[in-house]
Amino acid sequence: MVAENEVWQAADRIRVRQAPPGGVKERVSVRTVRKELGGGSFGDIARSLARWKVREDYLPVIEQADLPEAFGRRLGTIGRELLEMARVEAARARLADFVEADQRRATERDVLDEALSRVDLLEERIAAMQAELDRLRAAAPAPATGALRDPAPEGRPAASGREGVGLVDAAHGGKLAREADVFWREVWEAVESVVGQRGPLAIHPLFKALPASLKADGARMGFPLTPAWLRYHLLRMAEDGDGLAVVGHRFALAGTEAEEAAPPGPHAAERVEAPSGRRFWREVIREVHALLCRDGPKTAEAVLAGIEPGRVDAARRFQGLTPGLLRWKLRQRIKERRPFRELADGRFAAIPCDGPWDGLAPATGVQAGRRSAQGKGTIGA
Repeated sequence: MVAENEVWQAADRIRVRQAPPGGVKERVSVRTVRKELGGGSFGDIARSLARWKVREDYLPVIEQADLPEAFGRRLGTIGRELLEMARVEAARARLADFVEADQRRATERDVLDEALSRVDLLEERIAAMQAELDRLRAAAPAPATGALRDPAPEGRPAASGREGVGLVDAAHGGKLAREADVFWREVWEAVESVVGQRGPLAIHPLFKALPASLKADGARMGFPLTPAWLRYHLLRMAEDGDGLAVVGHRFALAGTEAEEAAPPGPHAAERVEAPSGRRFWREVIREVHALLCRDGPKTAEAVLAGIEPGRVDAARRFQGLTPGLLRWKLRQRIKERRPFRELADGRFAAIPCDGPWDGLAPATGVQAGRRSAQGKGTIGA
């Protein structure tokens, strides 16, 4: 067994030994100390030599350069300080990365919490709408004319208790349903006007072209108008054949295939100034009503031939006026209970009104009943 003192003495001898001419100073290591001692256990020498290196502050790289002792010690101190500074900077960088990652996780948690809150709000709205729908289904059915019955007709006491609450709920639900019908009818008229002026459009430019007031009204009434909802309703209308057609990814008016294939019209700044599409088509339908009241039932082609030529020319500023489009517009007015009727042979007839029709008022039950009682084959002939 090699004594520790022997190991330290051998290390001191190797350390003070000068480098051979043109050579490199010998390094103090387990191998060189064992060689200096002439033998011994590698483990014993390594343990004793490690304690010697700590006591003597041995830096082999500096000592092998054969530098002055004071300069070598100072250089070793600087090296240790630089190493410590590098370790501190590395630790600081790792800490900054950790803080940034923690902040990012906190931001993501906030976004997730907000999204979950929105989901909860939507689920609450869906539950409220479902409850309202259940109440409407449980309420008494409305009369065939679509008007709500008087909750307390003459000769019968007014409803009370749960029955009265059910009638109030039914009235409220009926009001919401009527508001929704009016709102989506206004949306359709706006879509009809935009597509009529600009031709087939994809959903996003079509949504942007809709009036901002219409979107605000939808949000106020609880019917948020978004591109997704607009696409859903327009696709439903296209499937039902309600005057819309899907051309690729764009929406166009039905019955205007020729116009869909035509090149786009002039820029909006180059168009001749004209009234809005809604007002224009109202005037066209008023003229059709007057024509049918005067001449009797006609097909769409015959009606188009009887319209004032200037009106047909003016329609080119929108989407043009064709028999198919006119037929569709008349059917839409019939669905909206306007004073028109489509006969079994495909002709259209008008229900006369008390005075000139304003283009908006629906056909009244008195007028329709009076024409039916006359027993004529046409209405408004």
